[in-house]
Amino acid sequence: MSFDIKQIFIPSVGIDIVFNMDSLTPYSRSSIIYDVNYNDKTIIIAQPLTPFSKNTTFKQLHLTGIIYFKNRKLRAGLKCTKFTIIKSYTLKNKETVPAVVLKYELPVKEANIRSAFRLPLSTNYIIKGKVIHENLEYYTAQDFSIRDISLTGLGLAISKKRNNHPNPLINLKSDDEIALGIILINITKDKPIGTIPIRALVTRVNLNYSDTHILVGLKILKVETQTETTLNKFIHDAQIDELKRLSRRNL
Repeated sequence: MSFDIKQIFIPSVGIDIVFNMDSLTPYSRSSIIYDVNYNDKTIIIAQPLTPFSKNTTFKQLHLTGIIYFKNRKLRAGLKCTKFTIIKSYTLKNKETVPAVVLKYELPVKEANIRSAFRLPLSTNYIIKGKVIHENLEYYTAQDFSIRDISLTGLGLAISKKRNNHPNPLINLKSDDEIALGIILINITKDKPIGTIPIRALVTRVNLNYSDTHILVGLKILKVETQTETTLNKFIHDAQIDELKRLSRRNL
């Protein structure tokens, strides 16, 4: 199944650049399309928050976007073969910004990825939550904070002290399972974007993260379809918001 590129990849549309889509560890970076030349098969995008550089390497590179097709939501992908970095790209408002030119190949096909770039939380997009472990409850921001998040995992910065006493959460070990409830928040909105229950597996523990906190990496064990959709949109919107802030544009 293929799709019309001129209906999907157009200027001002938010997209995800996916690296190594068919590998066991794909990852993505969000961006915005500045311009498209369908004759030359090139697309100019904003430099992502984690930028392309001369040292960027990959086995596969795809440009992807969410579309609606026959009453269902899916991700459409376009294979890219190479990239060129533009240090100063001139926008229509005469402002100059860093950009990337992607050379692509047709056709546009349905794409399926299970991983995402780990999102560091920003000013407008935050996550509050609760951890339940060994019949005790722990809350942000007193006991821990969510440092970053993706479709497959989270990073928790856990306070070493809880009410001036050792925080029991610092005793988490690799392969421990914990339950979380997280609330996705865009502070510019009146209501939370969504509340998500999660079961997760501890995959790493860094006891020397800082003098006051340890860092715990979690792998999400199961993601329902609706949960994945909500979380994916939250991550995507947060990265686009940060790109707008950095580029000082109102797209």
